[in-house]
Amino acid sequence: MKNLFSLALLLLAVGAAAQTRVVTLGTQGGPLPSVTRAQPANAVVVGDRIYLVDAGNGVARQLVAAGLDYRKVGTVFITHNHDDHDADWGTLLGLQWSTGRRAETHVYGPAGTESMLQGFLQYFAPNARIRMADSPGYPVPQKSWHAHDITTPGLVFHDDRITVTAGENCHYAPGRDGQDRSWALRFQTPDQVIVFSGDTGRCPQLVEFARGADLLVHEVIDLALIEQAMRRELPPQIAEGLMRHMKEEHTTAEDVGRLAAAAQVKKVVLTHVIPGRDEPDAVYLDAVKKHYGGSAVVARDLMAF
Repeated sequence: MKNLFSLALLLLAVGAAAQTRVVTLGTQGGPLPSVTRAQPANAVVVGDRIYLVDAGNGVARQLVAAGLDYRKVGTVFITHNHDDHDADWGTLLGLQWSTGRRAETHVYGPAGTESMLQGFLQYFAPNARIRMADSPGYPVPQKSWHAHDITTPGLVFHDDRITVTAGENCHYAPGRDGQDRSWALRFQTPDQVIVFSGDTGRCPQLVEFARGADLLVHEVIDLALIEQAMRRELPPQIAEGLMRHMKEEHTTAEDVGRLAAAAQVKKVVLTHVIPGRDEPDAVYLDAVKKHYGGSAVVARDLMAF
């Protein structure tokens, strides 16, 4: 009887650890600040463990708003090095250090992530020096923070809860020197497969990468609305160049629907919404449903799936 009771407790513990949810911490696409949506960031919560995907401006505040302890984030994944996605991972690490985290934090991102950490350490040095003088309890930041460049597709990370693989998406224009890359990320947890598209244009290779996912978290754009907004808010020479980028290196809702149908994913969560101001959800959902018959949602900040 005692052995059966112990086995039951073990099974309960394993079941609790296997419960996965995704929290859309920030759902605004692009670097323009918004009062209604935060910059891109997502939390993958597996049991009591928190993994972060992208870290736009304000990510620590969004974690707190979601009821998640920002000091428990031990692993951060950055899909690409645009500032709306990577601006605050250094700030997050600094706040963790200043408020009591003593375990290591690891950041995985495209080439340049390791050098960004070195830059942040230099930026953070005066604060660290002052706090370490005030209290002997602070460790040296260099021993706590670690960055890893993702240079090739394939396995990025695994532990006893998740396995993460990277696949290159279609966010950067052809003809670059190859220094900058943008990654889609596939998470395998004990009970779900979750795929984050990252920022990407139409991308045939993502069909197989997303194949059969329980959740596809994909960016979305409405070209007509964003063109109106950019021509209203930006200088003409900047707006013109950015419209090429928007048309070629981002994804409309119809194209998300085509991808989701081809990959046979179970649910689509639309995020990194552009323009993401006050347009109704139907602008995106009606277009997705032209091609995809499954469940689709336009994410707002702090939603959980």
